[in-house]
Amino acid sequence: MWAKEIDNLYSEMLEQLEKINGSMHDSVGKLSVSLSLIRQTMISLREFIKVNSFIDEEQEIKFFKYVKPRFAAWQTYYIELHNIISSTPIGTDQMIKDYYINEIAITDRFFKINAFYFQYYLKDEHSKDRIYFLRRNRTQFPPGSEIIVIESDFSTELDYLFSKFRAYEMLRDYIIKRVKFLHQESDRSRINELSDKMKRSWSGDKIELVEIAYGIYYTQRLNNGKAEISDIIDWLEESLNTDLSQAYRMFVDIRRRKTISYTKFIDEMRHEINVHIEDSIKYRPKFNSQNK
Repeated sequence: MWAKEIDNLYSEMLEQLEKINGSMHDSVGKLSVSLSLIRQTMISLREFIKVNSFIDEEQEIKFFKYVKPRFAAWQTYYIELHNIISSTPIGTDQMIKDYYINEIAITDRFFKINAFYFQYYLKDEHSKDRIYFLRRNRTQFPPGSEIIVIESDFSTELDYLFSKFRAYEMLRDYIIKRVKFLHQESDRSRINELSDKMKRSWSGDKIELVEIAYGIYYTQRLNNGKAEISDIIDWLEESLNTDLSQAYRMFVDIRRRKTISYTKFIDEMRHEINVHIEDSIKYRPKFNSQNK
């Protein structure tokens, strides 16, 4: 129940951000509204933890290592994305591409400055978790927190830095997509020729693909569980040439199902796989034998 309540709070925040901005990645026109929503969500998360105390140190570590950074990352992401978009030069595609490449270098420099902690984050190490993610072990100036005010009862040594790692990974993915887009624009005819030969598209209902997206997200099988639902949706959109801009609202519809399974399409997939395997096991070719 504890995890479900937090997952619902996170899903609601993403759904509201999508409504505010129209696109999870490409619009920050309503930055102040987005930041206000994230701040209120963080307050709700903090109040939830006050009321529902951790049952043990392992739960506290899991919360500050994985859960809180998922929420807090969006604040850094939107602020930095706003700065990147608003500072994009007006000029040729090459000028814009050079600007984006420089921004990638900036994110990489941040990772290098914090190389030891970043490797701990990437490798999902656990040897120092009790030092880094228990509130009682927090120092006065945790890494990466010099410019913000941190609540001692709602922060640990590295939870803020881990949230920045997540945010900068999302930023880097966004910038790389923009560079690829500019590259494709410069040679669109060749790209179209190749893509026509390799094009694959989703021919089922979009809500079925949303089931798959959230299945991948909640089972945490992509990028060691660090992939955001927005990353998975982007990946499926690009791979299957479809528009899933309403994915968050579709998932709300899935959660509201009353008479059919929440996993209707996944259940159908499981059924068809079972039928195929069972039929193949039952099938035994008969050979006519002839007496010589």
